[in-house]
Amino acid sequence: MSEEQVVWGILGCGDVTEVKSGPALRGASRSTVASCMRRDGAKAADYAARHGIPRWTDDAEAMLSDPALTAIYVATPPDTHRDYAVRALEAGKDVLVEKPMALTVAECDAMAEAAARTGRSLSVAYYRRALPRFEALRAIVGDGTIGEPRLVEVRHFLPGDFRPDQPWKIDPAVGGGGLFADMQSHALDWLGYAFGEGTARGLARRQAGGYAAEDLVAYVAEFGGVPAVGLCSYAASEKDESVTVHGSEGSASMGFFRPSPVTVTTRSGTREVDRPDPPHVHEPFVERVVAHLLDGAPNPCPPEDARRVNALLDAIYAGL
Repeated sequence: MSEEQVVWGILGCGDVTEVKSGPALRGASRSTVASCMRRDGAKAADYAARHGIPRWTDDAEAMLSDPALTAIYVATPPDTHRDYAVRALEAGKDVLVEKPMALTVAECDAMAEAAARTGRSLSVAYYRRALPRFEALRAIVGDGTIGEPRLVEVRHFLPGDFRPDQPWKIDPAVGGGGLFADMQSHALDWLGYAFGEGTARGLARRQAGGYAAEDLVAYVAEFGGVPAVGLCSYAASEKDESVTVHGSEGSASMGFFRPSPVTVTTRSGTREVDRPDPPHVHEPFVERVVAHLLDGAPNPCPPEDARRVNALLDAIYAGL
C-alpha cells in the first residue's frame, strides 16, 4: 500500500463541502486539502479559516496550475463541470466531480475523453455507493434474503412550497433539470450499481408551475433485468421518500435521503438492520477514491457509469 497522500484543491466551496464532502476529504486516510477556491474571495478566505485549509484563491486557473495539488474536487453547479474537469485533467490533476456528472451526455463524453487522453483519473461523487446502509441493502438483495428481486419502488414527495437553499437546483439551465436531476440522479446511479445497466422511460410535468424546472416525474425502468418504478412529486401535500426492493420471498426498504435502518420483511417476520451514516457522508467514498488513486484499486464511480445516469435522465425527461 502506498504511503503517499492525495493533495486536494476544492474548486467551489458551496454547501455540499461544509459537512458532507470537505471534512471527508480532510478526514480520509492519506488525503489532505491544501487549497480552496471560490469566486468570492472573502467567502473563500472564510471557508479556509473555518476548515483549517492553508491556502485559498478566487482564481480557478491559479488553483489548477498549483503544482502542490495532485487532485481537484469540482464542487460547482453542473453547468461548469465539463469546463473545470477538462481543464483540471489537462493540468495533470486527477479529478473528483460532483453529480450529476454534467448537463448533457455529450459533455460527459468530453470529460471522459479528456481523462483518457491525459491519462488522469476521473471519478464522479455518487457517494451512496459506499455508504454502509446502502451496502447493507445491496447485500440483503444479493444474498437471497428476500428471494429473487421482482420490483424496485422509489418514492419521493415534497410539499409544493419547498425550495432548495441553492436556487440553481430548480434552474434547468444550471442543473440540467430540477430537484429530480439533483436528488434522484443518486437513485438512478445506485440502481445501476446494485442491479446492472438500466433503461428508462418517463413522464415529466410542471404541475404547479412555481419555477422553471419540472415538479412531477414518474418513470418505469429496468436495471439488469429488474423492473423499477419511480414516483416523484415536488408539489405534493406531504413529505415522504423511500426505496423498497420487493422480492419473491420478502422485501427490504429504507429512506434514501433520510438516515434510516433497512427494514427487512420475510415470512419469518420483520427486522431492522441499522448501519448509521458517518458524520461526513462522503468519507467512505473518498476512501475508495484515494485507494484508487494511490493503490490502483477500482474507480468507485468511473465516468462511463455516471454517463449512464445522464442518459437515463435524458430518456425520462423526454416526456416533459
